[in-house]
Amino acid sequence: MFRKIALCFCAVYLLSCFISCGKKDDSKTDGKRNDSLVNSLIKKDPSGKDKVMLKYIVKKGDKLSYRMTAKTSTMDNSPATDGKDITQDNEINYVYSKEATDVDATGIITYRVNFDSISISAKQDSQFVVYKSNVKDSVQSNPAFLQYNSVVNVPFFIRVSVEGEITDVYGIEKIYENLFKALGDTLKEEEKAQIKESFGKESIKEILQQEYQTFPKNDVLVDSNWVKTYNTQLLVFNIMNSAKYTLKGIEEKDGAKLAKIEAMLTVDFLNKEATEKGMKLVITNSETSGSGKITFNLTRGCITSKETMTTLKLDLKMTAQGQTANSKQSVITNLSVTLLN
Repeated sequence: MFRKIALCFCAVYLLSCFISCGKKDDSKTDGKRNDSLVNSLIKKDPSGKDKVMLKYIVKKGDKLSYRMTAKTSTMDNSPATDGKDITQDNEINYVYSKEATDVDATGIITYRVNFDSISISAKQDSQFVVYKSNVKDSVQSNPAFLQYNSVVNVPFFIRVSVEGEITDVYGIEKIYENLFKALGDTLKEEEKAQIKESFGKESIKEILQQEYQTFPKNDVLVDSNWVKTYNTQLLVFNIMNSAKYTLKGIEEKDGAKLAKIEAMLTVDFLNKEATEKGMKLVITNSETSGSGKITFNLTRGCITSKETMTTLKLDLKMTAQGQTANSKQSVITNLSVTLLN
């Protein structure tokens, strides 16, 4: 009677709180921007403290390569699992490169992006699945991996604001062509439209946006913070997310000036009771947390490393047609972004 209430990868909404970015200058001084530009980003306030303008300022031709690793560990104990703890561990690695093909007068950057490789490992109890885009084997024909096959080594474009927000993804027609071909080229137009809606610009944007840290428009004083607050939905519950970022300081290492940033996430449930399709859901207990550390290289103009972790645990009471059951679920995510060049 009680259908499975799964968190799936709901922790994506938590990870989205730690949005970040990368970029680089192609000057001939070992890829570093000139000192005058770097110094213009760092000023002093009346008390003598450093204040920094955190912006993505690149030049046409700048190139970057990144590795992004996302690990997710889930646990579900519900009527659907016969009251047993069912755990699943997933890890996905993206290696991708991008080149700035244009920077307009307002600072908006156009990048040509290419996913060089994607690898996935998933484990649930005794079942184990591995996917590697650069290894030709039978796993690549698995429908679950068709979207990854279709995107590897197929360049497309993104636009990024100076604050680090991806505003557009385009040039993905070849990706759709590969995907439709893998599905046999027998799809009706409405089926193709559904695929584009489920896997398209927004899916790619969500992946790449995790690299970028969205910065405020104004200077940031050392030891001060800024907060990003927005509402999302988890299952049938409304949530307010508050991510607080603190500029901890400016350091110098190997001739580069680095801005050190720390992040903390708080999550508030705006409602703890809801009804869906005749079933009443009540949150009886919830635990949420998130933290992160980001290094922004002011000299090169890019994020060089980012580590975030989020934890979500929910105890649910489910009631339908006079029967009651309990569910315990948890999601732990770890995201790592590393500049490779």
